[in-house]
Amino acid sequence: MLIDVLRLEVMLIALALGMDSFSMCLGLGTGGFRKRVIWLFTAIVGLFHVIFPLIGLSFGIMAGRWLGNAATILGALILMGIGLKMIYETYMGYGWQQGQVEIKGWEYVLLPLGVSIDSLTVGFGLGTFGFNFLGISLVFGLVAAVLTRLGFFLGDRVGFLIKSPGYLAGTVLLGLGIYALF
Repeated sequence: MLIDVLRLEVMLIALALGMDSFSMCLGLGTGGFRKRVIWLFTAIVGLFHVIFPLIGLSFGIMAGRWLGNAATILGALILMGIGLKMIYETYMGYGWQQGQVEIKGWEYVLLPLGVSIDSLTVGFGLGTFGFNFLGISLVFGLVAAVLTRLGFFLGDRVGFLIKSPGYLAGTVLLGLGIYALF
């Protein structure tokens, strides 16, 4: 049902889920990524925001209650760990400098995982309402992808104002992780 997908509540949840990715990519975007990296990262975030709610739905509401806090804590710890790593590497002089930011290896999975895992618990909760869940998950993915891309775009535009984007990106990730814990 199309009406389920367009409900105000669904759109607000989609915006809330995508804001973590927007904030992270606002910081990451200051590093001057290549377009290929930005689009790949955006696609992964969008895909995770589609898949995780569907996985959450399949586990059901009981498992959601059990994993809910664990999923939030895991996502927060991932974000905090990567944020601390970015800050440390920048401080030591081998981290991110203007125009030299890179996402490598497992960071293509861990960073999107850290900002997408909260959609897993949303799947548990929304699964009990009988909505068109595939449609809603697609909306979650699309909104998260748009906000991810927007974060990279705006970060790239203000990047010249920031001397060491590793500090900004790391601080944003650390802050998001701390916020998620409380």
